[in-house]
Parts: sequence; structure tokens; C-alpha cells
Amino acid sequence: MKHRFPFVAAVTCAAALSALVMSTAPAQAATCVTLEVRNVRAEQGMLMIAAYAEAGSFDKTPVVATRTKAAGETMTFPLCGFTGGTAAFTLYQDLNGNGQLDKNVLGIPSEPWGASGTPMAMSAPTWDTTSVPLVEGATIVVKLSK
Repeated sequence: MKHRFPFVAAVTCAAALSALVMSTAPAQAATCVTLEVRNVRAEQGMLMIAAYAEAGSFDKTPVVATRTKAAGETMTFPLCGFTGGTAAFTLYQDLNGNGQLDKNVLGIPSEPWGASGTPMAMSAPTWDTTSVPLVEGATIVVKLSK
């Protein structure tokens, strides 16, 4: 996952975009899902979550972006406001609080990360590997790397 600008700016941009999308499309019902995150390192840093609604905005402009203190080994989050039938979720646990996914010299993440769908273990997540169908009330499970 590439984060080319501070996470705070991404959250602000995503919140504004989400508000715009929801205000311009009132006729379409918003879908709510539950995101279940496993393998969280309890009480260590922040859990950063981004949700993307289409391939063109994947890893650039999330429609939902949030962060929360890592509490337990498994955490659940209700996420609402999706108007399409598909989304992709990317997550990482910011252990050192610098607002970005740290990587080693080979470009491999050194902090726990995960994605919805079936991301490849040795390559960055893509829309094709992480997009999942959205069904009202469904639970989407994401396991963070160890």
C-alpha cells in the first residue's frame, strides 16, 4: 500500500468526498457492512482503515477512511455509506505512530497489514485482488499479517 500524503489529509479528503457522494445520490440506499479485523497487536498503535469504491480510485481516494486505537486481537467496525455493490478494504497497524505503513529496504511492509478479498502475499494489493461484493449487513473479515 502506498501512502504518498499524510493519513490525516486522506481522512479529510475522504470525509468530504463521502459527504458529497451521499448528498448527491439520495435516491440510492446506502449499504452497511461490518468489518472484522483479526491478528491485531492489542494495545499497540493505531489501526488505519481505508475503503475504496472503484478501481480508478483504489489506493488513491478512499470513500471511507478511519483510524482507531488498536484494542483487542479481534476488532469489529460497522461501516456505512457505500452506494455501489463492490468495495475494497486496505488496513495496516501503525505501530510507531508515524501515519504511514513502514517498509524494509526491499519494500516489504514491516508493520502488520491486510486487505479484503484475496491479496497476494508477496505483492501490493490491487483492486482485482481486494474487491469484494457488498451485501447489507454482511461481515467482511480481514486478517492482518503477523
